[in-house]
Amino acid sequence: MHIRPLSVALGILLACVALAPACSAQPPTTGADTQKQIDALRVQVNAMQKDLDEIKALLAPLRARQQAPSPASAVLDLGGRPVKGAPAAKLVLVELTDYQ
Repeated sequence: MHIRPLSVALGILLACVALAPACSAQPPTTGADTQKQIDALRVQVNAMQKDLDEIKALLAPLRARQQAPSPASAVLDLGGRPVKGAPAAKLVLVELTDYQ
């Protein structure tokens, strides 16, 4: 039973060792190349941030309309209804259902 997980682990290890030379076949980058790549990424991130800000500005009116004010408290008369727990509880959970 313990041979199978060991075989799988050895197989994965051998695959990683076999693929390692292929991964390192790329020529090394210089500091200038790396800096150019970083600068290009910064430009892309700034463009994405600008697009995101525009999308947020477009969605702001919709978001304001969708948010209904939540009531601070509600009072319900539950006299004569079946209840569980203390009748003088500070919080009451009411379930409204329709079995039609």
